[in-house]
Amino acid sequence: MSRNPDREPLGIKPSVTDKLIRAVAAHPYLCALLLCLGLNPFYLGAAENVPQNALYAEVLMVLTAGFGCITYVCRKREVIKPIQYSLYVLFFLVICVTTRMYAQSESKGIWMFVAGFALLLMFYSFAMTKRFKEQLLSLLIIGTGFLLKFYYVYYSSCYTRQNDVHRFGGDNGHAGYMEYLLFNKKLPDFDVREVWQFCHPPLHHFICALWIGVNENVLGVGHNPARESLQTLSLFYTTVIMITAYKIFRHFKLKGLAMYVPLAVVSFHPCFVLMSGAINNDVLSVAFAMFAFYQTLKWYEDPKMSTIMKIAVCVGCAMMTKLNAALVAPSIAIVFLVVFIRNFKEKGAKLFGQFAAFGAVCIPLGLWFEIKNYIKFKVPIMYVQEMSVNSRQYIGDQPFLKRITDFSKYQFDSVYEQWLGENGESYNEFNPLVTLLKNSLFTESISDNTLGNSPLYHKLAVIFFWLAALIAAACFVMMVYNLFTKSGLDLTMKAMWGSYYALMMLNFYKMSADYPFTCTMNFRYITPTVIIGAFFMGITLKRLEEKRENKAAEAAADVMAAAAVVFCLLSVIIYLQVCVPKTAA
Repeated sequence: MSRNPDREPLGIKPSVTDKLIRAVAAHPYLCALLLCLGLNPFYLGAAENVPQNALYAEVLMVLTAGFGCITYVCRKREVIKPIQYSLYVLFFLVICVTTRMYAQSESKGIWMFVAGFALLLMFYSFAMTKRFKEQLLSLLIIGTGFLLKFYYVYYSSCYTRQNDVHRFGGDNGHAGYMEYLLFNKKLPDFDVREVWQFCHPPLHHFICALWIGVNENVLGVGHNPARESLQTLSLFYTTVIMITAYKIFRHFKLKGLAMYVPLAVVSFHPCFVLMSGAINNDVLSVAFAMFAFYQTLKWYEDPKMSTIMKIAVCVGCAMMTKLNAALVAPSIAIVFLVVFIRNFKEKGAKLFGQFAAFGAVCIPLGLWFEIKNYIKFKVPIMYVQEMSVNSRQYIGDQPFLKRITDFSKYQFDSVYEQWLGENGESYNEFNPLVTLLKNSLFTESISDNTLGNSPLYHKLAVIFFWLAALIAAACFVMMVYNLFTKSGLDLTMKAMWGSYYALMMLNFYKMSADYPFTCTMNFRYITPTVIIGAFFMGITLKRLEEKRENKAAEAAADVMAAAAVVFCLLSVIIYLQVCVPKTAA
């Protein structure tokens, strides 16, 4: 009897793998949601909220899965019963010992990360087939990125490394906004300029208020755990971003290294790790914007009403989450215009109807809150809350031209973002580009003290910074090169990608000039640039792969892949250390 070469002797049948991959591919976002919701009761957003009986349930699930695997393998290999029962006993003893070690460990998050990665590898090995190698390896990359984000959330409070959240029980900040909606069950009925962060459109805050209310009043979750568990929502949103990035790369038929390298960069980039624990509105707006971007790619190939409605809802919801998500709209409009001009004679009326439907859904959905505030309180549609010039982080005394051209050496003495101290120590970061590079990796909350007293981790952080700067510069060069050469992208796609990047960067520099504070130069405002840079890295790798017979092209592809692998490994090492409990450090 011939052996099927498409799978390992102990592997899952190809038909089972086929069904599994098809099910996940058909509903990836639903699978991600169910995973996050399934994990939530076992930790409720923080290590200190783990229920007492969570370990018993986890052990029971591991034993069930382990016994199932042993039974499957033994039947497949026709193992005699005594050996099979011995394996049951051995596995049970191993689980008992490791469970005791886990229970006594002060670094339970590390255990979960390692165990999760081992399970992913086991699944990858069992399900591996040549036909689905790309999908399974991509799932392994996304899954490991998810584990890193879950680890970060597990050890990070809803007050840790946050932006403008303030505190629950207060009357301002994102936390105060959520509780205002929760307790008053209505929108702010006052001038939103009077309360910090209440000027934001309410979709994210409404979802969070609903989450807290259901957890507290329906599920019986305690006051603090219900609020800590908001990070589960952010964990889901960052998973959505990873999945959407994969879909975008796959849409352009990136394969092999051209798929794995950019996907890994997106999955392990610190900005998305940090976002997975952030409970402000940034991450949801990015998730909606990137999904709208992906749906536009699909509409460009097949302009259907159902697809343009998805774009309308996503852009509208992105703007109802955070207004600056509208930066994706001009790039989408370029695609709409090109398709309309090309098909004016044959489908002009039909396309006009689609655009009318798009506007009828997107504009009210995205702007109703701002219009309401303008009508009632004359709040400008594009209003941005300003800080006092008396703030310690004010840098408006420096000319903007000097700020963007000054690359003095002292700015690189530390790879962590610098802020002026209460006693005048240090300085405020002022150069937007330098601040972006630092902030993208370490945010504004990670400093020399965060990684402990180990010189090794600080040296790794320095290597990480300079490697990331090199990769970012290379991605920018690759983007420009591919935009202005024959890269397999038509002019419309080049315009879409290029305009989105340019608009984000122009808006970022304009904000840096108009609102001269260190906090304004935060990478969270331009996180989609990571996906754009990674995409053009993938396009370049695809072109290099087509020239594999050329030694220089082969070497360039290998160097890019190696740099990305080191970048991802350093991201894992540093963020495992960033979050490690101080008692275990």
